[in-house]
Amino acid sequence: MGRGGRAAARGDVHTWWSGPLVVRKAQYRSAGAVVIWIVLIVSVTAWRKGVYFEGAFDTVVIAKAALQALAVLMALALRRTAPTVHPVAGGPLLAVLAVLAVSMVGALDAGAPAASAVLAVRVVLLAATVVLLASSFPRKDVLGQMVIATGVVGAVLTVTGIGTIAGGGRLAGTLLPISPNGLIVLCAIPALAAIHRVLSGRATAGAIIAACFFSLACIATQSRTALLGMALAAVVLLLGARSLQRFVAVVLVAAVPVLFAVVTYTGLVGTLLNREGETSNFTLNSRTIAWDVVLQTPFESLQKWVGAGLSVKTVHVKGQYWNDQVLDSSWISALAQTGLIGTAVLAALVLVVLVLNLRGGSRNALPIALLVFLLIRSFLETGLLDASVTFMVFIALAATFVPPRQARDQVGEPAVPADPLRVSVPDRSYHQAV
Repeated sequence: MGRGGRAAARGDVHTWWSGPLVVRKAQYRSAGAVVIWIVLIVSVTAWRKGVYFEGAFDTVVIAKAALQALAVLMALALRRTAPTVHPVAGGPLLAVLAVLAVSMVGALDAGAPAASAVLAVRVVLLAATVVLLASSFPRKDVLGQMVIATGVVGAVLTVTGIGTIAGGGRLAGTLLPISPNGLIVLCAIPALAAIHRVLSGRATAGAIIAACFFSLACIATQSRTALLGMALAAVVLLLGARSLQRFVAVVLVAAVPVLFAVVTYTGLVGTLLNREGETSNFTLNSRTIAWDVVLQTPFESLQKWVGAGLSVKTVHVKGQYWNDQVLDSSWISALAQTGLIGTAVLAALVLVVLVLNLRGGSRNALPIALLVFLLIRSFLETGLLDASVTFMVFIALAATFVPPRQARDQVGEPAVPADPLRVSVPDRSYHQAV
């Protein structure tokens, strides 16, 4: 064989190997992103029960900060090796920074800036890590990696915490002392993703098992507001389904009389509405006492307009047998932490993200469903503006939004329902700076 023939043969061998190598490298990078998401989730999940950061540094605080720093460095390394830079919306990040700046003004006025500054830095680091991941992968891959990571952590905490439901208790974390209201976020995200896969005509045995497992885990938490949000999110997925597989349609039809029987002839709904063992200062009526304290802040005070910083997690209540009440609402917390100005900016951000995702129609069914779940939950649970899984998911959905025309021109993503578990092979011919 001549020199040209040998060169051609070497070229053929290179071409034969290059495809599998690129695919394998893409899979390794995707697995690395899942690990980063898991590190992020662990770093923002409660390690101690009923303890709020007030500015003191201890082993737990330092360890969680180290994990967040590690996640940022890993995401930065992954971003530097990305063959393609994907567009990331900068508006949501600017809005978050504006809200944090307002909260710091309030913290300075309240005389407690240190704790709020640390929490603000944590929120910025969390947002920065999410943005780095979002710019390193296509939107559907970012969504899939986040779903897998929440599913892994949620499954581990569910299995290890199964003993908490003995004797009629609520499912909660034990490996990490996460509350039932926090655990349902880690279970609802993979549950909705699995339900979306089933309703999108891609039902597999794994998707069906995941949908059942995580849905039952959500029910076991007995988190009423989040369950309502999850039910409405599932309706969004059903309405966004273009076509149903025959057996899926049969199961849905058969489920109607079953659900009717469960609601009518069992005490499940009554158990959820009237949970036993609730401490009185965690009921809705007790929560509204704290809300009244925040809402009655005088308009002439600076705190009404800029809040008192992110470190405000409880308020002092009068006329009760307890002294302090937790602010169990993202919006009331926003008023207390960032005032009317910060809350208005946050509300505008949420509205814009929701509207822009709605413009995507059925191809955005899963992101819209996740937003519906998070926003309904935010009325009675905190975390929408905090170093939390809720904020992590929200900022991921906000940062990965790209207007449809720009997405087609720059990235070339097809306008079809995204498979959250699919890994895309990178296109090395496209390079663009964010």
